[in-house]
Amino acid sequence: MSHLLLTQQQNEMSNSGAGFQLNVGPVTSLILMMVLIATMGVLSLTHLNSMSTKGYAINKLEDENKALVEDNEINDMLILNARSLSTIEGSDLVQNMVKPDRVVYFESITIVAQNDTL
Repeated sequence: MSHLLLTQQQNEMSNSGAGFQLNVGPVTSLILMMVLIATMGVLSLTHLNSMSTKGYAINKLEDENKALVEDNEINDMLILNARSLSTIEGSDLVQNMVKPDRVVYFESITIVAQNDTL
């Protein structure tokens, strides 16, 4: 008898708690689960799309960097070729130069003003 009274008191307390009782059936649970799965799918697809877009941008920048490095190496090679002794000796300007018959060297004057009292 005491067991019956305790059970009835617990039932009365649970019914009188909030005054609002939500009965979720199997169909509602299935619909809620499908909505949750669809939401998670959309979120994951959105995240994967943004990651792949970032990856595409990074790959594009890496390709551009590689092309610029190659151009820089080609330009360095052309500059070194232009500065080489064989290129300078083969230029028209150097070919048209004439060797002088006589070379005269001047003594350099380093004193601008001289004091004779010393």
